[in-house]
Amino acid sequence: MKEVMIIANPSSGKKQAEEFAVRAQSVFKENGRTADIKITEKEADIGKFAREACEEKYEIIVALGGDGTVSGLGDALKDEPYRPKIGIIPTGTVNNIARGLGISTDMAQAVEDLAHCVDKKADAGLVNDRLFLSSISAGSIPETVWEVSKESKERFGSLAYFFEGIRSLKEDETFEVELTVDGKTSQHNLSLLLIGLSNSIAGIPNFFKDATYNDGQLYLFGLEESTLGEKITAMTSLFRDDEDNTDDENKGFVWNFKEATIKSSHDGHVALDGEKGPAFPLDIKVLPSIFTFLVPENMN
Repeated sequence: MKEVMIIANPSSGKKQAEEFAVRAQSVFKENGRTADIKITEKEADIGKFAREACEEKYEIIVALGGDGTVSGLGDALKDEPYRPKIGIIPTGTVNNIARGLGISTDMAQAVEDLAHCVDKKADAGLVNDRLFLSSISAGSIPETVWEVSKESKERFGSLAYFFEGIRSLKEDETFEVELTVDGKTSQHNLSLLLIGLSNSIAGIPNFFKDATYNDGQLYLFGLEESTLGEKITAMTSLFRDDEDNTDDENKGFVWNFKEATIKSSHDGHVALDGEKGPAFPLDIKVLPSIFTFLVPENMN
């Protein structure tokens, strides 16, 4: 068994990934471990290196990149009979997967923490045979996530998403949805549909306040057709400890579930972990404890 493979996406993190890959290699060396560095040149390289790590029985894969890189790694690993443990050095814009796992979004701190990590089992989601580790979403606001250019991400960071989100509110359109969630079917007219795995969504902590990465559940937030004021009320109710989000006058609702089928009049694609995802209809299920992540020992 080999020890550590470090996969670095050089287009992420304002071109700092390769530098931090070398730093991570040094941290492992100081702790008596051998680490090999692999640099991606195209998106398909993530899967190629991941499969190589499985075939050669590496103990650990460390991914340097944003949510798209980590999600792509997970997708490549999902059908492998042997899966290495996964470490993350977040170099992206939002880094929601790392946030949900309690991994520092400061690259230097994340590298330092690799010397003192513990194992943490984590669920994943599967939608139309594609794996996701953070969220999938549909509506005019989520679509701005995968429309934001790399140049805007590098220039404005997470504010790039904020600017596009504000713009999309003015162009908000609703879409009809049939939700079959754990066997129960209902009809809705939504402006936003969001499904996530952890309490952190789009970099917002406690979006789903009861969710954890290892509870065997997915969480759904739906926002019914509403005025701008009602949207604000529905969104802010998510972050309070009361039960406002179940009030009949509140246009937002939250459900937890294990399996769902979603049909819709929406003719676009969902956003999947910050990238363009599949189109409707969607078959979604949770994959309980499929991965083992390395997290700082004080976060387990």
